[in-house]
Amino acid sequence: MVSSASVGRQRGYMVSAWSIIAFLSLLGLPLCHGEQPEERCDARAGFQRVNSMLKRKQYGEARAVLRQLQTCHNLAAIDMFNVGWLYGKARDFPSALTIFRAVNADVPDHPTHEYAIALSEFELGDYKSTVKVLTALRSKGLCAAKCSDLLGVAYSKLGLYQDAYPVLAENLQKNPTNLFAYLNLVTFFADTGNFANADEIASRAVAAFPRNTEPLIMRGSLEMHQGRLGSAHNDFAAAIRLSPRDPDAHFFVALSDYNQDKFADAASELRSAIGSGIVDSDLHYLLAECAIRLDPTKPLDALPELNQAIEIDAKSVSARTLRGKLLLQGGHPGEAVADLRLAHKMAPDSRSAIYNLARAYSALGKVEEAKSLFAQLSATTPDVLSELSDRRLRSALNQ
Repeated sequence: MVSSASVGRQRGYMVSAWSIIAFLSLLGLPLCHGEQPEERCDARAGFQRVNSMLKRKQYGEARAVLRQLQTCHNLAAIDMFNVGWLYGKARDFPSALTIFRAVNADVPDHPTHEYAIALSEFELGDYKSTVKVLTALRSKGLCAAKCSDLLGVAYSKLGLYQDAYPVLAENLQKNPTNLFAYLNLVTFFADTGNFANADEIASRAVAAFPRNTEPLIMRGSLEMHQGRLGSAHNDFAAAIRLSPRDPDAHFFVALSDYNQDKFADAASELRSAIGSGIVDSDLHYLLAECAIRLDPTKPLDALPELNQAIEIDAKSVSARTLRGKLLLQGGHPGEAVADLRLAHKMAPDSRSAIYNLARAYSALGKVEEAKSLFAQLSATTPDVLSELSDRRLRSALNQ
């Protein structure tokens, strides 16, 4: 929710974008207690209920409550705007955009209203409309730091790097205390293959924000991407010292050890992180990979960690793929196919899922299905961990 005084920060490359604007106005909006048009709603309780759900990432439940809240008959314009903002936080961007467009353009104020529209369009992948809205604000001198962040990112998404760079560079020059101005520029340089400049800006961010983990994780990701595993390990370890419960930092420290063939060290780090109460599916998946490397003669011993990974995240493509691969090796092609079909459905471009599903089909005598899948692959054998590593590195570099 936002109010007329709300000002926020657009998180670099849109992770947690809907948490930017501070909640300075709780103007009422709970569940209606009846269907009578004249009955009023206790707004504050409703907002608090939705926010509690969002903190627990119960997006479906939050959306259901928001739909009920919309039936209230005593909502002011700012209330309805805040409902739209909460829809955005609940990942229902079409509903958010519909509400923003229905509310007067000066609610809560013109720049915030237009930014909300642009952000919704961005989340829906309509980068051209995002640019159109934000350039109009910029021409009027109304494009604040978060607006410039989003505009530069939208240009980059469109491949208009010649337009993105001046916006992002100017934003950093004007807002040297804006962390995301640094991170967005790092991502820009990484996307365009200019790793020297990406490294330089990332190091400036680390120096400017010595108590923040994000610059360290981003710089470590750049170093890992370029094969500087020792330096990457140091940055990720520093991030853990600053934020001991950050799952990304723990994952990347373990991954840097794994990539240096320090499998015991990686496993120890992962067990420590899991034992401290950090819940992250990929930590269990990587621990399974370590177990296989530590004792290749007993690959099925890794299954309990993969089972745990899938219990945490049933949509973990990497865990499903590796479990399917191990089940196939253990002589259970039928069970393997169940995992591998789901992995392939969730990630149709995953070469490791395609490869192992083809092998499972072949083991079951489904020759044509196997042949069709094998035809999609090149001669290189896909690797599950490499795909996961690339995904998390890309995520870190696209904060």
